[in-house]
Amino acid sequence: MMMFFLVAINAMIFLFLAFLHIYWAFGGTWALENALPVCSSGEKALQPGKTGTLMVAMGLIIFAFITVANTGLIGSFIPMNYIHIATYFIAGIFSLRAIGDFKYIGMMKSVKGTGFAKEDTRTYIPLCLLISLFSLSIPLMSCGK
Repeated sequence: MMMFFLVAINAMIFLFLAFLHIYWAFGGTWALENALPVCSSGEKALQPGKTGTLMVAMGLIIFAFITVANTGLIGSFIPMNYIHIATYFIAGIFSLRAIGDFKYIGMMKSVKGTGFAKEDTRTYIPLCLLISLFSLSIPLMSCGK
C-alpha cells in the first residue's frame, strides 16, 4: 500500500512538472521568474529554447511512466528488473540535481543571492531529495513481488 502512495506522489509530481514545461514552451510565464539559474550579474545562466523545454517535459513524462510501471501495470512487456534499474537511475538523477553543479544549482552552489538560488534552496532541492528518496524506495518495496 505504501508503495502505491509513493508511486502516485512521484507520478503526479512528474506529470505536473511535465505540463508546466509544456506550458512554458508555448509561452506561459507563471512560475517562470525563478525557474532558471541566474548569474551574479542578473543574467539568466541558461536560455533553453522551445525544443529543449519540450524535451525536458518528455523526459518527465517518461519518468512518470517508469514510476507507474513499478506497480506491474504494464505486465510482462518490460521485465521488472529493468523497470527497477530505470527507477534507481531516476533517483540518481534527482540526487545529483540536489547536490548541484557547484555554481548555480543545488546544495553546493556558489551563487546564492539570486531569486533562483533562494527558490532552489527553499523548493527545488527539497523536492529533488523527496523524488530521489521515493524513487529509491519504490523498487525496494516491490522486490519479490
